[in-house]
Amino acid sequence: MSEAVWWLLTPSSLLVAFVCLGALAARAGARRLAGALLFPPLALLLALLALPLDRYLAAPLEDRHAAPSELPARVDGIVVLGGAVDWRVGQDRGQLSLDAAGERMLAALALARRYPEATLAFTGLFDDQLRLEWRDADGDGLLFAPELRGRRVVFLGEARSTYEEALLAIERLRPAPGSTWLLVTSALHMPRAYQTFRTQGWTLVPFPVDYRTERGVRPRLEAKVGERLAGLDRVAREWGAYLVYRVTERLVE
Repeated sequence: MSEAVWWLLTPSSLLVAFVCLGALAARAGARRLAGALLFPPLALLLALLALPLDRYLAAPLEDRHAAPSELPARVDGIVVLGGAVDWRVGQDRGQLSLDAAGERMLAALALARRYPEATLAFTGLFDDQLRLEWRDADGDGLLFAPELRGRRVVFLGEARSTYEEALLAIERLRPAPGSTWLLVTSALHMPRAYQTFRTQGWTLVPFPVDYRTERGVRPRLEAKVGERLAGLDRVAREWGAYLVYRVTERLVE
């Protein structure tokens, strides 16, 4: 599904749409219709004031794959999915710029130090135009610590979806049978990512990071409606993408 469709279906976009339609109905004198249209967004805002709805919905996804209590003794490679770096800002400012999912990069650095012989592979890190301008990305030490220079770092290029990331990684990395690879992505994204790779024939060891929920989420009255609404958008999109992948059989459980 396109970015425009996802944007239109987010809770915040629907909230704005209902408010606008309600205002138009009120202006036209259709008071009953206006009330029916304005009630859902008002109820949602009040619910977000008292309930962390975003965390309630995120918890089932984030709890699906726990971080391994013991890491393998040997790891052949580490696949880090895109979404952690704002490469436009980084290219303009001349330094690494992490976004909200920046823990993926921090985890990649820690794992790379733990497994110095492992291949480090990144998907979706650059778009096609900027990829050449960055000259393999770590030539000037903008992305990685100096001690990581000289190891095998693979940039798989831009992908439009998790499904494309999986296909691209399998095609380029060609993992050997019996090899051990770690999959690093946000905990919210891990169920869809892990199952997508697995459906394409590659089972990796999940290493979720970037948790947004604690265990046992409880109601909490907080004036964080905007923050919770943004979180609800993110979770709704992930659940929507997960369901679309199941329907289209891009992932099979």
